[in-house]
Amino acid sequence: MNPEPIPQDLLAVHDLLRETIATARDNGAPFSYGVAIFPRTGRFGAPVFGVATSGGESTVMTYRMLQSLVELPVYISGRVPATIREGLSYGPPRVIPVALLDQPVLRVGFTCIIGANRDDLDRTQPLETSVFAGDLSAPIILLLDARPDGWPN
Repeated sequence: MNPEPIPQDLLAVHDLLRETIATARDNGAPFSYGVAIFPRTGRFGAPVFGVATSGGESTVMTYRMLQSLVELPVYISGRVPATIREGLSYGPPRVIPVALLDQPVLRVGFTCIIGANRDDLDRTQPLETSVFAGDLSAPIILLLDARPDGWPN
């Protein structure tokens, strides 16, 4: 079996996550959990999403982890309200097949609310995008009010 390589820039990703959480808290935001999604090489050299949590844990993002994030309110870099979905379809969330739940995620979809806050959703058009793991070149920092079910500390 080919083990997953440990990312070389993990400390820099974790430092960025901690700085983002500290800045958000200094500005009065109530975030108690943060996660950095970063480019990582998985088994056999395949691009996958790495995850570093505010508690110092690091792993590969699986569809099971992604499923617990779907439709939760998150803030990208503590500033942009968004929701997350699996990145293969637009529109309503689809059920992730059980056979995929423990496999690495290859695409993540984001619906960003472009406005001053979530209440602007009815006044502004949300921005939908999908990010392929192989195209990610820098971390995406997500801040949440609480740790999602099944996520490490």
